[in-house]
Amino acid sequence: MSFADEERRWKKIQDYLSAEAAGKELRPVVSQRTLFGIPSTMEREIERIVAEDEEAWRKKREGRNQDEG
Repeated sequence: MSFADEERRWKKIQDYLSAEAAGKELRPVVSQRTLFGIPSTMEREIERIVAEDEEAWRKKREGRNQDEG
């Protein structure tokens, strides 16, 4: 994907998020990937980041519980 394609894609995402934040009615975004349940690279990356964050919070909670016990 070229730089210009990436820029257009991010512009669309920004526009979509802005419209959503403003409460505008949005057209659903559907792709063949989502129709067939195939996660995109972005979805996989977000899931990885969330899992890492949850793991860090779990370790922090466990550390606190050990300190209290």
